[in-house]
Amino acid sequence: MKNLWFTGVIVILASLMTIVAGCSDSDQSKTAHNEKENAPGVVVQPVVSKAVTASVEFVGQTEQYQKVDLRARVNGTLLNRAFVEGAKVEVSALMYEIDPAEFIAARDAAAAKVARAEATLVEAERSRERYETLVARETASVARFDEAKAKEGQSKADLAAAKADLERANLDLGYTKIASPISGKVGRSSVDAGNLIGPDSGILATVLTLDPIYVIFSVTEREFLNYQARVRDGKAEEFTPKIRLANNLIYPPEGKLNFMDNRVDPTTGTIKARLTFPNPDGIVLPGQFVNVILMSAEPQEQLIVPQAAVQENQAGAFVLVVDGESRVQTRPITTGQTSGTDVVVTDGLTEGETIIVDGIQKVRPGGLVNPVAREPKTEQG
Repeated sequence: MKNLWFTGVIVILASLMTIVAGCSDSDQSKTAHNEKENAPGVVVQPVVSKAVTASVEFVGQTEQYQKVDLRARVNGTLLNRAFVEGAKVEVSALMYEIDPAEFIAARDAAAAKVARAEATLVEAERSRERYETLVARETASVARFDEAKAKEGQSKADLAAAKADLERANLDLGYTKIASPISGKVGRSSVDAGNLIGPDSGILATVLTLDPIYVIFSVTEREFLNYQARVRDGKAEEFTPKIRLANNLIYPPEGKLNFMDNRVDPTTGTIKARLTFPNPDGIVLPGQFVNVILMSAEPQEQLIVPQAAVQENQAGAFVLVVDGESRVQTRPITTGQTSGTDVVVTDGLTEGETIIVDGIQKVRPGGLVNPVAREPKTEQG
């Protein structure tokens, strides 16, 4: 009787345990179902590779190809400003004209001195010839002959001095017309007609040649040495220079390396380099800050992800990866250059892994998500 009672108790306990286990499994299933139903929806995209043109960027500044400051070389009243401020001018174009009256008078006076000196020299030469004949006939002293030769020499020197004065007078007269020695664009004039100007007046106007245009940038000593090492080993890549303007647009024409300095700036540890770019429309002006982009000639296959998918924390960059069970994982990555709206990933991901590109703020590491696939962009970068 006792054994029957014990057996009955065991059967009842087993039944209760089965019921409890069934309830537990049901609760767990219901919880998992609810978690899946309540999981946030996110947009995901697979990690892909594409051909990316390698590039490196530097901060640069534009500079004119040629620059001339127009100045007055003689004193006088400015009669005419012969240009429109901000206009294009050609080489030898008249820019300013100073009143030439005073300089014409000085030239004429110098020309008269030359004529007088020429006449004096003719007389001295004839006198020396006469005394030379008389000395030969022994009818005049050698001393008078020597005196005649000295006067001839002095007359020649006076004539040379007079001619030099005439040349200087002609130069001064020529300086009354100030012409542009280069073609380019003229800036604002600092003087107007009617003003008395001269060498102390400073810069009257500046003419700049803007086509082509220079772009100056600096590379670090380390970058320069690394590049030289690649050149020595035959591993240096050919780069095409481009510039990004202040409006974030790429300037279409390609540039060429024009100059590399022969010294390192000891204060900055950098070496200056200069590029030339065509600038027929004058879009690029001197003094602008630009981004110099050196782009490799041959694109290379690289893993890319959208920049919107990349997050930052104290440890660095990371993305949120969705595994096969639709759970979120935090994945640290190493990024490279940007390519349009994408960024190159050099370490931390493999091609084909799924990452969250939209809805990042709604998820947490380890949590479930409801992923919706978006096809990645595949255009050439």
